[in-house]
Amino acid sequence: MFRKSIITIIISILFIFIFFTGCNTKTQIQTKGGLKINGWSSGLGGVNVTDLDKTKFSYSIYLTNENENIIFIKSIQPSVNEKIKNKIISKDIVVNVNKDIKPNETIQINGEIIVDTKGLTKSDIVKLEPFIKDIKVSTDETLSLKQ
Repeated sequence: MFRKSIITIIISILFIFIFFTGCNTKTQIQTKGGLKINGWSSGLGGVNVTDLDKTKFSYSIYLTNENENIIFIKSIQPSVNEKIKNKIISKDIVVNVNKDIKPNETIQINGEIIVDTKGLTKSDIVKLEPFIKDIKVSTDETLSLKQ
């Protein structure tokens, strides 16, 4: 009799556990991976030979889609460090990309920022680095409802 009661209790507990864990009808679509910067490079140079008070900071970013879906990259915007924020001459540092990146594809995005370096020596300019801290990426992504 005691054995029968224990078996009934165990079966009841299992039934309740299966009922509450197996009745979740909410479907969640989750993306895997995402965008990743696989490398970047930068350089400093003059804007032109006649204007030595302006310096061009050029950069290239290699952006990879590690997602299972195509991602449309609208634009990127570098976050600059506080040291050069008030020295930026460029009217707009946003780079319009407007390209699809397929899964596992990498694209190169190039940009530049013009900085007022009047009165600064080469070593003063180098002390302002890193010019860019982060990159803000504006995207559109379409997720499939198929599972």
